[in-house]
Amino acid sequence: MSMKPGDPRNGHRYRVAVATCIANSDLCGLCGHHGARTADHIIPVDEWLRRYGSYEGVNDQSNLQPAHGTKGRVRNPCPTCGRMCNQSKGARLQVASSPRSRDW
Repeated sequence: MSMKPGDPRNGHRYRVAVATCIANSDLCGLCGHHGARTADHIIPVDEWLRRYGSYEGVNDQSNLQPAHGTKGRVRNPCPTCGRMCNQSKGARLQVASSPRSRDW
């Protein structure tokens, strides 16, 4: 993930959006297991920009879901399946609407 100036994953608003997302639930939206401590963009940031022409709304709660993965330099693999779900998904769209514990 590249962090360029103007990237919506930089800054206070993004950190607040992530904190709000995981305060609501720690259930990973990607594998379905508890213990998520970061957030995944349901529609990835680059895809959002391609679809909508701006980053406006990309960090709204409707586009974020809890996920296992790296938060800063802290690793948070799933305690059940061992995946770094957010990093495994990468910039792809999630295929199924319900969480599952298998490859995307």
